[in-house]
Amino acid sequence: MNSNSKEGVILSVDPLSCLHDEPVHIKVSGLKPNQDVTLRTSMKDVRNVQFVSYAHYRANGNGEVDVNEMKSLGGQYKGLFPMGLFGSLVPAPNEYKYTRFFKKDVENPNIVTVGVYDGHVSIEALCVSEEMKPLSSVIHERHYMGPGVQRIPVRYGKVRGSLFLPPGDGPFPGIVDMFGTAGGLLEYRSAQFASRGFASLALAFFNYDDLPKGLEEFDIAYFEEAVEYLLKHEKVMNQNVGAVGVSKGGDLALSMATFIPEVKAAVSVNGCNANVQSDLRVSSRIIPGLQFDISRAKIEDGAIDCFDVLEDSLSLPEAIIPIEEADANFLFLAGCDDKNWKSVEYADRAVDRLMRAGKSNFEVHQYPDTGHLIEPPYSPFSHSSYHKLVRMPLLWGGKTHPHNKAQSHAWPTMLKFLRRFVR
Repeated sequence: MNSNSKEGVILSVDPLSCLHDEPVHIKVSGLKPNQDVTLRTSMKDVRNVQFVSYAHYRANGNGEVDVNEMKSLGGQYKGLFPMGLFGSLVPAPNEYKYTRFFKKDVENPNIVTVGVYDGHVSIEALCVSEEMKPLSSVIHERHYMGPGVQRIPVRYGKVRGSLFLPPGDGPFPGIVDMFGTAGGLLEYRSAQFASRGFASLALAFFNYDDLPKGLEEFDIAYFEEAVEYLLKHEKVMNQNVGAVGVSKGGDLALSMATFIPEVKAAVSVNGCNANVQSDLRVSSRIIPGLQFDISRAKIEDGAIDCFDVLEDSLSLPEAIIPIEEADANFLFLAGCDDKNWKSVEYADRAVDRLMRAGKSNFEVHQYPDTGHLIEPPYSPFSHSSYHKLVRMPLLWGGKTHPHNKAQSHAWPTMLKFLRRFVR
């Protein structure tokens, strides 16, 4: 349905409200035959930063545009890209261009304004001109938490995070969900896991609440306590759990599956096969962390390319996580254009280690033209963004359309893997 229109033009977004990982169908009718138009999306994050996208289309002989069937002629992307107006959202021209979209208020949906404008218009004109009025516009909502999903703050022993539970009595398969060196607590993926039937613990492990502020050392006991919390919960299946991590969280997921018997499935999203940066204490044993040599960094378009910065694990083999010892299954997801580090090489090394041990307990997917930040489907693509740890923008890599295609494949692959092995 359209919320505002003139001159008989009707813009429809179907459905008007949906889960964030679901696609929509955008169509325009009532245009002149072969009329040039610009479609634009706009939304703001919790910091009031505006993100926008736009694409140029030409109506057919019936005065209609259907983004599921028609190619964009220009704008933020070209070609057939049905969800391009969402996956290519970037900071508006008047915003800091290295701003990454972080969903902090997961209990509230993203409010997206979709508009259609006469002619092929630039994004600068769309964002600056007060005289630029849409022919029709629609308000669309994208929810991270499905109906009945619960968010429960967690303070259990030393464990800090948030538990997201699906509706109903359960019990549900449990997973521990972790991110990387941004620190703090990120909940948006766990909210979506719960919307798909998992009890997901969004786990903070530094720079949050009373947790350590830095990355000097972690203790596997902290992650064991997180697993204990899940397995004791009345709505969580009590046999085993899974662990999901991106970037630094990826090597932590591998370590959990290796050193915590109850972790039977680990998903590493652009993670390393070795322990990175922080020492990891496993009982009386210390697994050293690979270090970064920033002198090997390059600068591209004002952002740091860290592809060659991380120390090679071959020079510090004791940092390699002995995943061949794990009684668990592994899923490796790697972007072939990851500029943060050598994710494809790390996944290959992990798989080689498992195969040399006679193991077949793994699945690996490598995605062309895909960068570091593989998110759930239709999340705005970020090629580079400011990183508070290094106090500069980091280059993540990837190209908008193939990166979005990778996200649309990686998410259901992850869900299927976890449903298979977490009980």
